[in-house]
Amino acid sequence: MIYINPEDKKIKDALDKHSKAIYCLVNKKIYGITYDCENKDHNNDSCLTCKQTSKLRTAVKEDIISFLKINLKNIIVNKPIQLKNRQNIFFEHFILGFNDLELDKYLKCKKKKEDDRNFIEKDIFNRYDSIFTQIKNIFNYDVFTDTSKNYSAYNLSSNLDISTCTYCNRLYTRTVINPNKITRPEFDHWYSKSKYPLLALSFHNLIPSCHVCNSSVKGTIDLSLDEHFHPYIDSEKIINDEIKFSYYNKSLDTYGFSMTHSSSKAKNTIDAFKIKEIYKTHEDEIIDLRKIRDTYSESYLQNLSNLYKGVISEEEIYRLAFGVYLEEAKFEKRPLSKMKKDILIELGIIKNGKE
Repeated sequence: MIYINPEDKKIKDALDKHSKAIYCLVNKKIYGITYDCENKDHNNDSCLTCKQTSKLRTAVKEDIISFLKINLKNIIVNKPIQLKNRQNIFFEHFILGFNDLELDKYLKCKKKKEDDRNFIEKDIFNRYDSIFTQIKNIFNYDVFTDTSKNYSAYNLSSNLDISTCTYCNRLYTRTVINPNKITRPEFDHWYSKSKYPLLALSFHNLIPSCHVCNSSVKGTIDLSLDEHFHPYIDSEKIINDEIKFSYYNKSLDTYGFSMTHSSSKAKNTIDAFKIKEIYKTHEDEIIDLRKIRDTYSESYLQNLSNLYKGVISEEEIYRLAFGVYLEEAKFEKRPLSKMKKDILIELGIIKNGKE
């Protein structure tokens, strides 16, 4: 997993742009033409998000409108640790007898045909569904992914500017937005949007990731901040110290990855995203690193450093030699940076993070 530093200027700027656009999007859906845009230009003209958004065709309950009037900005910008509590407060207020166990039962019985639901399931469905439907309509993620909109998932990913998958650091997830919106990372909902619809457009709940991690691996797995790392919370030092790549001999000239961890959160994170399993496709990288170690000895980088001393920096030599970044804060810029650094340290080619 790659740490996303919320104090980085580009992340702060992305949060600011996201919060302004989503605030207008949601309010325009609720109030329609009566909403007075908060992001008007110098000509006192409404923003494009407001111009492109129409009022919902179905009415929103007045008490929901009142709740969002007070809480909407917090729902959009709150830190991960506050988000789940924010939704729980909402549903406890609007759904009689709300609790996590009933919520899980609602999600299960929703998949059933009406005639197949028993009495208890019908009761749960009737209490939950109307509120869930209204919230899903208001915080509609599909609208956010519409490429025709002035502000969409493409803009968020471009503003975040994170080059590789946050979860696995295996694949590039760069955004191509000009001249057309061509490709971007998927956004994983840390708290799944099916279970946490109020958080479907919350900034810290939208994690840029590759398709494998978002859809094939994680899906709707219920993650917990107490049991898993979160890229906006757990620092790069914690993540990189507690999760380590290693290797072992499968046969004479073949190798496999192994993972070490120093906490239950680290282990749960490795397991949830199947890091060990998906890295099997990169076992040939170990062969290449071993060849360097066996051919040039542990002094490989030192020899290169002596050769190009005064010409290029040690960090540049490392990047040119192995195609990845040495600094942990730059791991997101190149795929496999975390894995290669861990293996190179184990091979003795770099020591204590340096050559």
